[in-house]
Amino acid sequence: MKKLLTILTPLTLMGLAGVTPAQAAIVAGWNQFNTDTATYPKAADTVGANITSTGLNTAGIFRRHQSDFRLGSASVNSWNTTSTVNTSQYVEFAVQPGAGFQVDFTNLQLNARHDETRLDLVLRSSVDGFTNNLGTQVSLTTSYNTYSFDLSSLAPQTGPVQFRLYGLNASGAGVWFIGENSANVTGGGFVALNGDITPTPTVSTPEPSGIVSLMAVGALGAASLRRRG
Repeated sequence: MKKLLTILTPLTLMGLAGVTPAQAAIVAGWNQFNTDTATYPKAADTVGANITSTGLNTAGIFRRHQSDFRLGSASVNSWNTTSTVNTSQYVEFAVQPGAGFQVDFTNLQLNARHDETRLDLVLRSSVDGFTNNLGTQVSLTTSYNTYSFDLSSLAPQTGPVQFRLYGLNASGAGVWFIGENSANVTGGGFVALNGDITPTPTVSTPEPSGIVSLMAVGALGAASLRRRG
């Protein structure tokens, strides 16, 4: 009778040990709101477990008085028309895990459109001082679409992190950026940060007596090899 060979994968081993594998979930999500009348930084409407603070803020862009999230102007603080990032003009999403926890970010979802012929967006983070783009540059259209910026290149974060959307290549003054709630976004808002929120791994240090024991075992093994030689 043949024996059935069982291959124990990491997930199987976790299950046998009574550990539930972490599942990517919402870290923080914001619903659409009137950008002109809101108080900033605006706290997230949906917050994951063990996240202690969140905040949405904007800089250098005119906040329009509308029921949806709308930024832009034809005369002052309009969107960047060049192909180079203007670091003083952005939309920021900030989160901080609680003590003893870390966030392994997976993506940032955004449901948005513009009202002109062109507005591109790139995403950067405070992890590297807002130096490199995360994911790929996206080009908004005049119809609502849900875009996803890949955050898997980031190492798990234990401290506060800020993500900033920068506008590029605006077709001219007067372009509006408009965000609206969508069922395609985790939490049902217009933007969501997603990832795994888990306890920070701890590294155990062997007791001095344990280190001495290991050294003794190693010495005995070396002596045995010499005798055999």
